[in-house]
Amino acid sequence: MSQPNYVMSPKHEAALGIVGPPVAHSWSRPRTGTITPHDRSGRHLLGTPGPGQGYALLLVREKAAKIVITEGEHHEDVVIGLGALIGKRATAFGRSPIAYDVDFFVQLFGFDGTAGADLLEFRKMYFRGAGHSYIVQRQLADAIPESSLKLAPDALSSVKDWRQLFNV
Repeated sequence: MSQPNYVMSPKHEAALGIVGPPVAHSWSRPRTGTITPHDRSGRHLLGTPGPGQGYALLLVREKAAKIVITEGEHHEDVVIGLGALIGKRATAFGRSPIAYDVDFFVQLFGFDGTAGADLLEFRKMYFRGAGHSYIVQRQLADAIPESSLKLAPDALSSVKDWRQLFNV
C-alpha cells in the first residue's frame, strides 16, 4: 500500500528540519522517604527517618531493669532519649532497631553503673527534659556523629576518653 499524501516521509522531515522527541534516558524512582548519608549530614534537629523506630521504645522499656539511673535523672527522660538515639543508630545501618542497640547506648552512657562523675554530669545535662521536648531529643541524637554510632559494642571499651565519641 502506498503512503498517503498528507504523511511525510523521514527523508522529507529531515529536509524540513523537523526533529522528533528526544530519546528518554533510563530512570527509576527512589524509595519514598529514603535519606542518603549525604542527606543526613546536614539534617540538624530534623530527625532521622527509618523503619520501625517506634520499636526502640519497646526495646528500652523491656531492658529498663538493666538501666541504672542516679539522683537527678528521670526515668522517662532516659527512656525517650535512648529511644531517639537507638532510632538514629538503626537508621545509620539502614535497619530497624534491635536489642543490641539498647546495649550499645547503655554501655556508652554508663547506664550499667560504670559511669564516672564527669560522664554522669554530661548525661544528666543531655537527657534532662528529653521525655517532654522534641528539640531536646533531636539535640541529644545530633550530639553523636555517625562514625560513633557505627562502632561495635566491643570497640567502646577500648575508647580512652568518652568525649571523643560526641560532637561537644
